[in-house]
Amino acid sequence: MNTPARVPAHDPQTGELTEIGLPDNYLAGNQSLAISLAMAEVDQQITTARAFPRSIDRAVRNITALATLDEETAKECIYALPRAGKAIRGPSIRLAEIIQSQWGNNRSGTRVVHVDRVEKYVEAEGVFHDLETNSAATARVRRRLVADKKTGLITEDMITLTGNAAASIAKRNAILGGVPKAAWRKAYAAVEAVLIGDAMTMAEKRDDAMKAFAAFGVKPEQIFEILEIGGLDDIGPDQYMTLIGMHQALRSGEATVEEMFPVKRQAGDKPAGLKGRLDQLAGGADKSKEGTAAAPKNSEAGPSPEASEKPGESSPADNAGQQPSSDSTSKSDDGDPIAVATRKGRAAYRRGLGRKAIPAELKADGRGAELDAYLAGFDDEAAADVVEEE
Repeated sequence: MNTPARVPAHDPQTGELTEIGLPDNYLAGNQSLAISLAMAEVDQQITTARAFPRSIDRAVRNITALATLDEETAKECIYALPRAGKAIRGPSIRLAEIIQSQWGNNRSGTRVVHVDRVEKYVEAEGVFHDLETNSAATARVRRRLVADKKTGLITEDMITLTGNAAASIAKRNAILGGVPKAAWRKAYAAVEAVLIGDAMTMAEKRDDAMKAFAAFGVKPEQIFEILEIGGLDDIGPDQYMTLIGMHQALRSGEATVEEMFPVKRQAGDKPAGLKGRLDQLAGGADKSKEGTAAAPKNSEAGPSPEASEKPGESSPADNAGQQPSSDSTSKSDDGDPIAVATRKGRAAYRRGLGRKAIPAELKADGRGAELDAYLAGFDDEAAADVVEEE
């Protein structure tokens, strides 16, 4: 193909040569073949979409029917992530795929656009184009890269897995941003209704949820702590919905076990980094000095009367050995249920449980005083920590 000679452009007043331009309409007739084919394909799809417009009523019914086809499909249509003591629930990539397929007259896609090995993240982009209305939605998602525990390096497999997870999330966000929520709100509500079921099957649902998380190495205690409940019997319909969403997020790669169930560092754990080790050494030295200064006083004077007067606390002599569990009765309790409940509240705070993680037996009718004592003990321990930090 011969290219025409360039035409010099100049300022008509000064005659100064400014640029070398091409004749008018040159680009319109010399576009690349790939661009021309892509434009023709999109134009043809838009023309077809407007010639055969979608039926909104049929699309809504089909989305709901497919999402609630069976319980297993319904489980895959929801996800949940615990954030700051709350559960964030929403439609998953599986429900987004159903929405996209039944909404019709659209195009969607996703790709990884950037991999940063220095900042350790992968960025993916999702696109949704409604051909009938000619509206489009774009979503970008970043996912953190986690280095291998043994080598400390970021492997190619980790980049691929993280990229796929980011691409799925980006595609889901683009589809849900492009399709009006009014078209899939009923389907999402129907999914929740299918999963909740009835009260007669809730016991089986709890057991199934525990088994499903056990496959990922998650213990029931970790689940109770995240949900801020006392035990298995406290899992109701709302908590069960959250568990189903969390499990689906783990299965689809939208979240990892480490992100969902962060491990709390205990007092005896090895600190990470040089600063953590120095802080531990400094803290150990201060505690040893305090213990040396206080030892003669305790050994000569014995236990303080003030300590023995506090409800729910055992004397130093009782604590000389191993600390009793929260289910046992210490010597200072003397069988008093109020003192037992207070001590349990203190012990719950020291174990790192949430304030709402109340034992199931204290929620029974007629045990309101014990419940108040439990919460009072929990709050006392929390206030004591604040005083020590100040």
